[in-house]
Amino acid sequence: MLRSILILSLLASTQSPGASTDSVDVTSRRGDAPEAVLTLPEGSCAIVVEKATQSLFLYQGTPQSTPKLIEIVQVNTGEEGGDKQYEGDLRTPEGIYFFTGIIDGNDLPAEYGVRAFVTDYPNIFDRLVGKHGNNIWLHATNEPERISNGFNTRGCVVVTNEDLDRLTPLIRVGPYTGSTVLIVKEKLHRLEPAEARALRDEMRQLVARWEAAWESMDIDRYMNFYSRAFRSMGSDYNALRAYKDRLTRQYEYVKVDISNLHIFAHDGEMIAAFDQRYESDRYRTQSAKRLYFKSEEDGWKIVAETSRNTPLKPAEPEPAEAEIRRIIADWEKAWESMDTDSYIAFYSKTFRSRGMDYAAYHAYKDRLNRQYKNIKVDISNLRIFPRSGGMVAAFDQLYESDGYRAQSSKRLYFVWEEEGWRIVEETSQDRL
Repeated sequence: MLRSILILSLLASTQSPGASTDSVDVTSRRGDAPEAVLTLPEGSCAIVVEKATQSLFLYQGTPQSTPKLIEIVQVNTGEEGGDKQYEGDLRTPEGIYFFTGIIDGNDLPAEYGVRAFVTDYPNIFDRLVGKHGNNIWLHATNEPERISNGFNTRGCVVVTNEDLDRLTPLIRVGPYTGSTVLIVKEKLHRLEPAEARALRDEMRQLVARWEAAWESMDIDRYMNFYSRAFRSMGSDYNALRAYKDRLTRQYEYVKVDISNLHIFAHDGEMIAAFDQRYESDRYRTQSAKRLYFKSEEDGWKIVAETSRNTPLKPAEPEPAEAEIRRIIADWEKAWESMDTDSYIAFYSKTFRSRGMDYAAYHAYKDRLNRQYKNIKVDISNLRIFPRSGGMVAAFDQLYESDGYRAQSSKRLYFVWEEEGWRIVEETSQDRL
């Protein structure tokens, strides 16, 4: 029932197309909850455009993460009706868009007014269904009569210079959580407060269940949230499953913390944007993440996701020396396990040592693991110190297998990569 609310497109506004918004009482609509903006934390803003009434609704987040309507502005949208399909069709696209850039009016023809905000059209949902085109902006105009006439742009959303000047301080641009969203619909569907609260809770619980499934390290449970049509960051459904399965076999635990959750919806599509802190026994990162959901026969499924790493808070990261010590212990266990994939995961793809590159070293270790029945490694006198561009771990090593025994002084040279500390070189000197 609740899922169907997001798919229905209902007429909920009585303002006629092109009419001035000066006659609209913002106060009377502050109790309305748009199904397009489900969760909006304090400090964030969302812009919703209703093409049928040529109206822009500006919502501001609250401490309860519920949207509060603070202003209504008259706009001008595409000359042709309907959703944009291709470049040059003179239609304004309908969907959920984020602002990716700002262009100053001095760098634009006069018709664009004081400035333009660039959107990410075609977004991920658009590209999945073959829509194309570009340069869909929210911009101003030096010709105020264009606004009063309505329905005469080439596809952009246009407001007066004065209105855009007033909106500009509230608009955030970029790939990070809290960036201002532009949601365009033909007609808005407004919810009663109880209905909005129930729908908001359902969507929050959906994201919480995804988070819990990830932490459970149950691949079947986790992948049940993903569509078979998933395409993102160079992976399809099968590639993502294989990747996550490989990581699950390498890690002892996974911890995911989600904060600053934003949820936006549009006709069977939903985006959950949030800050994510990820931690495992071997890796820690913080990122701004977006999950792109579509409503399918068996519920909401993720069809794409994006992630942008953000700096960890200075007080929170594990000191490099302590982290390298932990990695060395895990590296030692992986070696003794004789699981070549787990062992080689500690190495950079740029690894070079003793005349071998990453691929050759992988093959060498795999060959040894198939020859020996057991391997035992003892590390002592571990010292860790920085070097230009990374860290060095120096230690004494006693190696034993069913066919070989050696004692050596060893050094592992680490560099920081996107996935964490990785070994780029190792040296070993036999000891008598």
